[in-house]
Amino acid sequence: MSSGFKLSSLCLLVLFSVWGCAPDLDSLVAGNDSGGSDNTGGSSTSGKGGEGDAGAGPPASAGSCENGVRNSDETDIDCGGKSQCGPCGTSLKCNTNEDCSSEFCKAGRCAEPTCGDGYKNQDETEKDCGGVCSTIGEACDDNVACKVNEDCKSEFCQDNVCIAHCESGVREADETDKDCGGMDCNPCSTGGRCEESADCESQVCFNNECQAPTCNDKIQNQDESDKDCGGVCADAEQACAVGKKCNSGADCDSYVCTKGKCVADLEIDPADIIDDFEDNDMFLSPLGERVGNWYTYGDGTGTAAAAPTAIVRGASSKKAMHSTGHDFGTWGSGVGVDLNNMGSGESSKKGYDASDYSGVTFWARAESKMTITLVLPDGDTDKAGGKCNMHDDPDDPNKNTCDHHYYHSFLVDTTWQRYTFYFADDFPMPEAGNDPVPDALDPSTLVSVQFRVGVNTTYEFYIDDLAFVK
Repeated sequence: MSSGFKLSSLCLLVLFSVWGCAPDLDSLVAGNDSGGSDNTGGSSTSGKGGEGDAGAGPPASAGSCENGVRNSDETDIDCGGKSQCGPCGTSLKCNTNEDCSSEFCKAGRCAEPTCGDGYKNQDETEKDCGGVCSTIGEACDDNVACKVNEDCKSEFCQDNVCIAHCESGVREADETDKDCGGMDCNPCSTGGRCEESADCESQVCFNNECQAPTCNDKIQNQDESDKDCGGVCADAEQACAVGKKCNSGADCDSYVCTKGKCVADLEIDPADIIDDFEDNDMFLSPLGERVGNWYTYGDGTGTAAAAPTAIVRGASSKKAMHSTGHDFGTWGSGVGVDLNNMGSGESSKKGYDASDYSGVTFWARAESKMTITLVLPDGDTDKAGGKCNMHDDPDDPNKNTCDHHYYHSFLVDTTWQRYTFYFADDFPMPEAGNDPVPDALDPSTLVSVQFRVGVNTTYEFYIDDLAFVK
């Protein structure tokens, strides 16, 4: 201690003689207590300051920010911290962003901020986007903070939040009209401004204005399945021809859509049509010497009705037979037509010779999916043939064994479909109970064509273009 004091006294004398002023006793004491070899307050062996506060000198004072020593209130040599020195340069130590001239302290070192450093810095409005980042293509996504439109990818900043420019209520970016057109927004409706067809819902841009779509604009728009046909155009009597694209049978003239293409329907000779209902009455067309009228029938417990009605099914079909019924509880009800009945009752029925044909075909649909049974009475199962037992003798166990006809049940969907059934393949035997039991359906004595519905069913279905198949 005495040698240290003598050295200090000598220094005092030198200082006094040179500067002619009193020494700073506090700093002398601090320097003496630090154990350092000089009065600078300790130094780093690296020349850049210690790794922590240990070994740091006393707080920097005015004029000491260039002493080459890291003082205790500096984060690195002559910079940062709570000192009066300036901020630190890149790679120097720091505790907070304020310690750095770059205003970015990362992992204890001053760093240059970038638009990919994972921090909100520079003048970014959100982490790594907006501000200066927008100038290099790093604008902010929707629902992110912003200050000006340029901060946003959508190019629209509202209430300091980026929102989709297609919802801003004003025309901006590449929109051709307010919130529509251009690359990002939905196409514009009729009357909106446009630059090309893609800017319009109708795909029709004329004189920079979107035009209303039509079924004659030579463009596939609206809900058309092909150009100017199908969809709404089919409803306007412009169904698609064979070979055109379709989404359902309703898009096609033929009303047959297979694998997305309209295909031809069965070719039916007009002479083979039993009834197409286009005459809007309950009588058969006078073709092939067929004569008869449509009727409803049932077990007497419910209500049934049938009549031609307007439909939409292809370009050529405007009417169909509409049949309804409910509350039949014994065996059911239905609608049918005799093929050879010059009168109006059971006694005038006769068989019709359909031996030139192999079956029957028709279109059908129902308001809800249901099962219908196609019934074909012939000379063996109908009283008109005179073969089955039809007397009422109470002592005869086989009385009234007629009306157990040939039949075929099928499921009817809610959309129009063609159904075709063949005499030999689809009607192998009649309903049980006929006497005598026939060998097979006899097309040469075909009496009627009937559509039957079972018990406890409320139904509504349509039959159209009933015809024979050769």
